[in-house]
Amino acid sequence: MGGRTMRQEPPQCLAVLENEAVARLAEQRLREAGIPCYTRSLMGGPGVWGSAFQLPHALYVYPRDSLNARELLGLPPLELEEREPLPLAAGGRVSWWLALVALIVLVVLSAVAGPVFSRLYGWPS
Repeated sequence: MGGRTMRQEPPQCLAVLENEAVARLAEQRLREAGIPCYTRSLMGGPGVWGSAFQLPHALYVYPRDSLNARELLGLPPLELEEREPLPLAAGGRVSWWLALVALIVLVVLSAVAGPVFSRLYGWPS
């Protein structure tokens, strides 16, 4: 009762990394520097996908350690990220759409090319 307890702010997401291996390397580097942190799998986990290794992982640190952690990992300051948002391709949204469009184009071309070549070269249908 004699001492005051300070409320600690909850951890915040420092960065989203592409897979578990990269996230664990960043976590190890921060822990070696004395910065408490943890990683968490995004988009489900072992019970959902079977293996969370290739899923994106978020790296969490306490707000008081955020600046030191960003500097240690070579991440740009948060203010810079907010001023200069990443293009959609860096976030992965555009790449999924491009892959889907490419797949659709490939399927349509293969469906059209079969009959065309069959008529041109006399291949059996």
